[in-house]
Amino acid sequence: MTSRYLIGAGAALAVALSWGSARAQLFAMPSGPGNWYFGGEGGWTDLESPQSGPVTGHGTTQLSRFNLKFDDGFHAGARFGYEWGPWRLEEEFRYTKNGTIDEKTQPVPPGPGFRPASGARYTYALMTNAIYDFNIGMPFTPHLGAGVGVVIQHDSWNALPPPIVPSGLCANATDVTFGYQAIAGIRYNINNYMTFDLDYRYLATTDPTFKFGGGASEEAGFIGESYRSGYATHSLLASLTLKFGAAPPPPPPPPVAAPPAPPAAAPMVRKVFLVFFDWDKATVTSEGMQIVQQAAAAWHAGAPITIQVTGYTDRSGSAGYNQRLSERRANSVAVALQRFGVPRNEMAVSGRGENDNRVPTANGVREPQNRRVEIVFS
Repeated sequence: MTSRYLIGAGAALAVALSWGSARAQLFAMPSGPGNWYFGGEGGWTDLESPQSGPVTGHGTTQLSRFNLKFDDGFHAGARFGYEWGPWRLEEEFRYTKNGTIDEKTQPVPPGPGFRPASGARYTYALMTNAIYDFNIGMPFTPHLGAGVGVVIQHDSWNALPPPIVPSGLCANATDVTFGYQAIAGIRYNINNYMTFDLDYRYLATTDPTFKFGGGASEEAGFIGESYRSGYATHSLLASLTLKFGAAPPPPPPPPVAAPPAPPAAAPMVRKVFLVFFDWDKATVTSEGMQIVQQAAAAWHAGAPITIQVTGYTDRSGSAGYNQRLSERRANSVAVALQRFGVPRNEMAVSGRGENDNRVPTANGVREPQNRRVEIVFS
């Protein structure tokens, strides 16, 4: 059952949003330190079977408590938010439906009663979520989060007559409750504009209260009486998200060569090669690999005494994280140079973090020209 809901949700989301990668730039928003995003979600949800009761109100009370058992249901929703570095702040709307399987009652006259129940519980939730993405240097990024919000719950069910309790007992009522949820999942960045997420989300609320009503419920003396229930769900979701305002990586500039020094003063030529990186990435792109190959060819042609391989970042993210990211970028380029025959012991490899920006910016700004590794021959 679970796999069927997830496969169906993933297929529907893929059909609905697959065009986004090619057209996301049509909806570009003003650039800033982060970017806006919008996505759809769908999947499977399990509603824990709450114990309901005791029945309260006026009339002839014949039930002390009863349980409603729910089967698996589906989850559909949408989210809109803002992503800034590893943080995401979003508004999420979600709709779930879980059908009833049976009702177990305990009437005031001793003796349990069992009877099938037909109906469902419907929920509409508007949640505010905060999520943190953990960059572990891999294409898949785990994340954790939490949220709070408003959950509207509606019980609509009818119970068939058992031998003890009244026939036609039913409920058709709505209550508004406070909701809170925990989030854990994994994200895959398909490209600069689209991401795919698999999430587990636990959503619970304060106890809702529903009223009996209509038909035989009135005849049995239940009209106007109410029962308190509970709500806690476990959901597995698949989602696709479109990012707006995310800048594409710039084309790498040609190698910058300093003018040659006069032969009498300095016989060697200082050369600088720049390798640029995608935001929050330490993987050498295909364009960057071409620059690395040019640098390796220059080393084979002239064999300079020292090769300095220095990594840098832009000013989005914390200083400590950026320092580690710059070191990973420098090591990636050093490994690529080794593949083209440059010995590692000929290189001085280091990272400078968010220092020495090519383009001065404020903190938190993503600047493509600052996400680089400099290969310097001297």
